[in-house]
Amino acid sequence: MTLARSILVFLGALIFSVLLWAYVRLSALNETDVDLPIKLTPPKGYALASGLPERLHTRVRGAGWQILLMNFTKNADFRFDLTDRVVPAGERLVIHSDELANSASLPSEVHVMKVDPDSLLLDFGKAVEKRVPIVPELDIEPARGYMIVNPPDLSPREITIVGAASVLDSLRSMPTQRISVRNAREDVERVVPLTDSLANFVSVPNPPKIDVRVDVEALGERKIANIPIVVEALPPQFELVLIPGSIAVTVRGGVDQLAKLVPSVVHAHVMYNPITFDTASAIVPEVEVPREMTFLMSDPPSVRFILRKKTESAAASDHPGGRRGTP
Repeated sequence: MTLARSILVFLGALIFSVLLWAYVRLSALNETDVDLPIKLTPPKGYALASGLPERLHTRVRGAGWQILLMNFTKNADFRFDLTDRVVPAGERLVIHSDELANSASLPSEVHVMKVDPDSLLLDFGKAVEKRVPIVPELDIEPARGYMIVNPPDLSPREITIVGAASVLDSLRSMPTQRISVRNAREDVERVVPLTDSLANFVSVPNPPKIDVRVDVEALGERKIANIPIVVEALPPQFELVLIPGSIAVTVRGGVDQLAKLVPSVVHAHVMYNPITFDTASAIVPEVEVPREMTFLMSDPPSVRFILRKKTESAAASDHPGGRRGTP
């Protein structure tokens, strides 16, 4: 027998032994701890207010391969259908250990041995409606040289939800499921459902699919000349002359947005402050650009000024007394 053939025979025997060992181990009964999610349907006219954890810690017993498959497929949970349950005057229900165990939805031949906690004390409230905005959960990373422009576009933008008043009072919006994109070079358009993280506490009649659009554009820069500088909060007894009175502003943004940008939405201003104007020789204007764009620089970056007090006859002198700023 050649060496290569010996190696193949050895590897075949080894693989067969491993498979046989795995079969025996997975066919035997095993006990393990798992955390199973909960799905609850509240009594008619009511909504859950508190008392329900996200998961129940459970010890189960069954064939090893069934437990392994259950963990892989995530097809096990607890399901409480309380639709026809009568809610006591105190609007509180107790789910005892026997009901907990019987409510487990598990693969055949997998059984519940223990549940922690062994009972649930659930508080309910009258179901009410509330209209809230939808907020998309976004994890979008543009490619190098690209950027997200404009706020995300949603359809619909609001939704009606149903729940207990104590829960809805603190709920300001409903998030969608997360949208994750890396190295985006074009607009991202997705149809996503709402998140199900609050499914046991909040229900959505006829839940829609949410159309989400995020605009992604290549980066560009544009220089806009002759942006006038506006002086704010100047006392009426003073005059302020800026030299120059306008600046050029360079902004960065999406190339399509930059092409549509009109100079009137770019603003430059200086705020009068006696301390600043008494000590400074030049003033740096504050520049405001549309929220989806980035201000890069102004030309010139600072301006000189002449601050003078008004006289009764403004024409008495071509150069009335005043303080002149220097560059």
